[in-house]
Amino acid sequence: MKKEIFVLFAFLFISTLGYAIQEMVYKTDNKIIYGICFTHKGGALGIADNNTIKVYSTKDNKLLNEFKYGHKRQILTIDISKDSTLLVSGGKDSTIVIWDFVNNKILKSLSYQKGIITSVRISPDKRYLISGGTDKKVFLYDIEKDEVIHEFSDHSDDITSVKFSPDGKLIASASGDGLINIYDTENFKLITFLNGHRSWVRDISFSRDSTKLISCGDDSRIITWNISDLNRIAIVESSRKGFNWLLSVDLNEDSKTYVSGGIDGKIRIVTKFGNYTARIRKPINKVIFKPNEGSFLKVAIATRGKGVILIDAMDM
Repeated sequence: MKKEIFVLFAFLFISTLGYAIQEMVYKTDNKIIYGICFTHKGGALGIADNNTIKVYSTKDNKLLNEFKYGHKRQILTIDISKDSTLLVSGGKDSTIVIWDFVNNKILKSLSYQKGIITSVRISPDKRYLISGGTDKKVFLYDIEKDEVIHEFSDHSDDITSVKFSPDGKLIASASGDGLINIYDTENFKLITFLNGHRSWVRDISFSRDSTKLISCGDDSRIITWNISDLNRIAIVESSRKGFNWLLSVDLNEDSKTYVSGGIDGKIRIVTKFGNYTARIRKPINKVIFKPNEGSFLKVAIATRGKGVILIDAMDM
């Protein structure tokens, strides 16, 4: 109860300050950034900056490391393994690179996927890598065996986002065909597809307990799906946020609070106590909550024109 009162007070305090936001802007060579990712406990933030990955400390904002010479063109997507030992990246050169995150070296350079790589993720157990791209396909790669073990070809348009559920049992893929496909990781079969958006689905995010999925897209809608029973998946909530493309959405660790961002340059944080909107004034490619923050809300934002920003609720 005390925690909920604190969160409510913090939210009301933030709301009264309007757009007076204290921003931390990370130094990047390119001001148009697509790929960002926190380490599991939130101690570091990875940023895909042109064909290099920069890693910054979130404690003192110092540059910790740079991962170079793995890509020839811009990196669009990155992910860090749960144990912070592996980094994976993909982008416009149709190459997926697996890095040793601790020792800063390339472990594997993979070219099995054609077209632009738009999304890559490492499974929670670090066994698999999943990727999607403009070739309309999703690939499941076994890291230990060093081979592609399954190719999913059920979408009819570009793949925009791929995710593993936190329990590792499901794979979800979103596409320009307006669908979200759900697969199981035991036999790699299509369990079902979710059809609630009227245009491109741009991003998806699982809840921490793997019972919910949230999605956003070009129809300006945020949809929350109850996937606790895969035989009876239902829409919990569907709401429109403005009139522009929504490109990114992320569920917080409480599985209730979420943040979204899109072309209109606004981020919207929705909590059970109410909503909060901030103007970034540049189109937003990616928004993600900083993990391990408890009752405080910190959001990293990858923009088109302003680089990467970290908004700290304590400074708002």
